[in-house]
Amino acid sequence: MKKQNTICWRAGIDVTLAVCFIYMVSRLTELYEHPIIIQIAMVAALLGCCLYIWRKKPDEKKICTILIIMGSVMRIGYMLYTGCEERQHDLWDLDKSGYGHAAYLLTLIEDRHLPETNQVQMYQQPMFYFLGAGISGFINWILGSKEAYFLVDAAKTVSCAASCICLLLCRRIGILCGLREKEMKYALMLTAFLPAFYIAGGTISPDALVAMFMLLAFALTLQWFKDPGWLNTVLLAVVYGLGVLTKISCGVVALMTAILFVWKFITQIKAGIKTAGMLVCKYVVFGLIALPLGLWYSVRNYLLFGQPLNYVLPISEDSWLYRGNCSVVERLFLVQISNFFGTPYVDLNTDYNAPAYYLKSSLFNEFRYNVPGWIPVVLLMCAAICAAACLVALIWQIMRNRKDFYCSIVAGMSVLYYASILFFYLQYPFACSMDFRYMLFLVIPLSILLGKYIQYHEKTAAWIRTGLWGLAVSSCVMYVLAAHR
Repeated sequence: MKKQNTICWRAGIDVTLAVCFIYMVSRLTELYEHPIIIQIAMVAALLGCCLYIWRKKPDEKKICTILIIMGSVMRIGYMLYTGCEERQHDLWDLDKSGYGHAAYLLTLIEDRHLPETNQVQMYQQPMFYFLGAGISGFINWILGSKEAYFLVDAAKTVSCAASCICLLLCRRIGILCGLREKEMKYALMLTAFLPAFYIAGGTISPDALVAMFMLLAFALTLQWFKDPGWLNTVLLAVVYGLGVLTKISCGVVALMTAILFVWKFITQIKAGIKTAGMLVCKYVVFGLIALPLGLWYSVRNYLLFGQPLNYVLPISEDSWLYRGNCSVVERLFLVQISNFFGTPYVDLNTDYNAPAYYLKSSLFNEFRYNVPGWIPVVLLMCAAICAAACLVALIWQIMRNRKDFYCSIVAGMSVLYYASILFFYLQYPFACSMDFRYMLFLVIPLSILLGKYIQYHEKTAAWIRTGLWGLAVSSCVMYVLAAHR
């Protein structure tokens, strides 16, 4: 296990360095101004991977590695051809006087201090902006640039690296759950080629980093349950602290960790008071590390601005985004089939049904693309098959495969997280609350359950494999062509 942990950490560092290096090369060569060249490079890399599999017939473990590479190619390619003013959320003016993500970053880079207000996006937890400002400052120092556009643009390397690392964490969680490499490739296929990860990897926002920290915390929770030693306890505490410092919603995963902490304590009591007492010491140390690290900024904002711990930027009910006029059943639970036949894209002006919105925004976010119309339609159909398969796998795990302890934890985490997302939309009934960028974490637990389901239903799962292959191919075609401007 220690060897696998070391490999995973090193791979994460290597991915981050590779993303930053490729970004700097694109800036030095002005490749970012020639999306057609990026498009050709993406196609060449993807075809090269496919040709290697066809010619060399590698084992399942190598195929999983190749899928991670292919998913990373799509993420990095999208990041390179998508400038910081394209397909962004709440970026706003590239100036410190604004109140969007750009102003937050520029304040840290140019003034070297935190925002002195919590207005609009300035209330956000600072971890993404710390990393974005630090890496952007270093990259632009090397490149000799002080232009506001590039100072902001370089911060997307953090999002891209985090999105790529999610692939590594998918594999790690699958291993912890006993998923065989043969079925691991299906879990990785869903994670590698779901467009939500490409889009999050090219945005100037905390979304991809939040997903990464959530997944890392969940992986370390499973690892800690197997081996509740001091190293795993401290690592888990630090990751939770940094995760909450990125976004308070990371606390949702902490609920599952707390359940497993209690479970482990009960089992250790049976082993003896001394053993249970040592576990209590670890819990105290966990709290002493995680709570101050994760909550100091929230305490700062409460003292300076009276900002509540669970503060979310308020939107008026008079806003065109408001959906509270629709019933709870219509918004949260009914699957609006008719919505899929109108357009594959979401409609911010009228859409209110969460399941339909989740699926569409997982593929296209809230944007439209200049590609042939049949491509997004095919992508949506394949994604609908994959979504149905994930639901079947989740129900099967709960009803028929409960003896698989770690996959039951994964199923419980999936239900808990989806419930938290529905609760958020219930409390905050606006169209933007349904954006799938807040749900990236959920993909990996569901993909693990999907892989496990295929493992036990190999002969009858042809429809699932067809959906996954269709998703992979149509997703790559869609987002290679999306490079055209």
